[in-house]
Amino acid sequence: MKKILFVVSLLLVPAPLVSAPFEGKVQFKVTAERGKTEEIGYLLKGGKLRIEVAGQQDIGGLIIDVANKQTVAIMDEQKMYMVMSMPDVVAQAAEAKPGEATLEATGEKVKILGYDAVKYVSTYQGAKTELWLAEGLGAFMAPSSANPMGGGQPGGGAGQAWERALAGKELFPLRVISFDQGGRQSFRMDATAIDRKSLPDSLFVPPAGYQKLDMGGMMKGMMPPGLPGSR
Repeated sequence: MKKILFVVSLLLVPAPLVSAPFEGKVQFKVTAERGKTEEIGYLLKGGKLRIEVAGQQDIGGLIIDVANKQTVAIMDEQKMYMVMSMPDVVAQAAEAKPGEATLEATGEKVKILGYDAVKYVSTYQGAKTELWLAEGLGAFMAPSSANPMGGGQPGGGAGQAWERALAGKELFPLRVISFDQGGRQSFRMDATAIDRKSLPDSLFVPPAGYQKLDMGGMMKGMMPPGLPGSR
């Protein structure tokens, strides 16, 4: 079970949430600090997002339901799913404190997968992130910021900062490159395909017959005897 919880936290990478009218799939290639790459698919429909990581067997999919402020992890091997609550990250971004990340347009434009993308630069505590953002695909949201088990990871402080700066804006990232304070690349995300198409509602709910995992009961069972809440 600890492995499942760990995998869930890793899956919550910076991810887009597209508001209407976009419906379909966006494919991303994500490169971490040490060069490890992952192919991640984002399926979007009606304010819901489904994340699928290629080759991931522990988690069959991760569903983000912003309207209900919850994340649903699908565990196909166990025929189970678990539901986690998530805060309103857009409201959190609106309450940004002094010293938070900046987000400034450079005026530079490129064509990415048929969309006009404008280059923005976000800075935070000496670290820089370059973002190529497009209109017409909806708003961006970072579920990693809302993950109650991931501690605001992955991406580090700089990553979380640009995600908060972008929350709620009608700008969609087609390319993101983060650098640490020393100028070394620490994260990269590139959109490799955008497919507008109708998606079935069944992709955004737990499969029929799957059992809901009682997170509260499980956490109590993992606590040492004698501690408050362990019974």
